[in-house]
Amino acid sequence: MTKVLLHRSYKARKPGVILDIPQAEADGLVTLGIGEILKEEHPAPKKKGERESAE
Repeated sequence: MTKVLLHRSYKARKPGVILDIPQAEADGLVTLGIGEILKEEHPAPKKKGERESAE
């Protein structure tokens, strides 16, 4: 699934909404100029020996 930010109305959804749709449909929306695909940010890898503190 791909996240797409809408620039125009699409299927009764208003601009500014983020949709989670299949890649083929997302590519179609980008081609038509209706939305843009959002890049997924991956969390930074932890350094060796670093732990989360439970304070």
